[in-house]
Amino acid sequence: MKVAISGITGFIGKQLSDYLLKSGNELIVISRGDLAGTRNQLAKVINSADVIINLAGSPVLQRWNKENRERILSSRVDTTRLLVEAIRSNSPEHCPKVFINASAIGIYKDSGTYDEFSTELGTGFLAMVCKAWENETVPLKDLGIRLCIVRIGIVLGRDGGSLGKMVPVFKAGLGGKIGSGRQPFPFIHMSDFCRAIDHLINHPDSEGIYNLVSPQLTTNIMFTEALASRLLRPMLFTVPEFVLKLVYGEASGMLTKGSIVKPTHLQNEGFQFYFPDISKTLADLIHKIY
Repeated sequence: MKVAISGITGFIGKQLSDYLLKSGNELIVISRGDLAGTRNQLAKVINSADVIINLAGSPVLQRWNKENRERILSSRVDTTRLLVEAIRSNSPEHCPKVFINASAIGIYKDSGTYDEFSTELGTGFLAMVCKAWENETVPLKDLGIRLCIVRIGIVLGRDGGSLGKMVPVFKAGLGGKIGSGRQPFPFIHMSDFCRAIDHLINHPDSEGIYNLVSPQLTTNIMFTEALASRLLRPMLFTVPEFVLKLVYGEASGMLTKGSIVKPTHLQNEGFQFYFPDISKTLADLIHKIY
């Protein structure tokens, strides 16, 4: 199967592309240059794709000043709009069968419990970005293209990402919980993430919104305790909320607050997580890379 991917140079994009190649797929890289070009240029790049996976987006965890807010929003909304316009400009025989668009669990309120069938969404900046991002895919429904929106949690994997940044700190004995540590930590193992995408590609009935998070209710302190234990290091410190507020401003809420998010839709379709809890996830990842 020919799979076109945007955002392929990012942490998730690199891992997913490797997985898809090993699974026997042919990849079409949608580069930043392609997304900065015209609709017709992009249409030529994707006209042979059976599947399009849109992962493009500027990093969110940074201080949200005016310039960064515009970059975060446009890197998602404008690129998705261009992809959709490029698809619509192609003839039906050159349209993909499946379009998988990234989103984030930040679309939900920062308290409460949610699954894909929850209708109550957040009202802050990140939720606004996610809603605008997802709305750009709506025109694809009129083309008969199977659309899957994946609301992604914290992806833990090898060679970078959140875990890659935290392990050196914990190995130095400086790791600890953030604030109270009671805030939810909705994560997914990179292997389960890739398998979930594969599931959506190859199951013709899969359509709609999917939360890509593990089924275990995990908190920040559960994660930090499991990581410290796995690395045989103490967990002596607490990162105060005010310090994160000084560094990240409003974006610090991504680290200090959170909601409980459930992968109900995936589980209803029979998807089995290989790494459903934080202990199994870290045992696998730490054993492999550290």
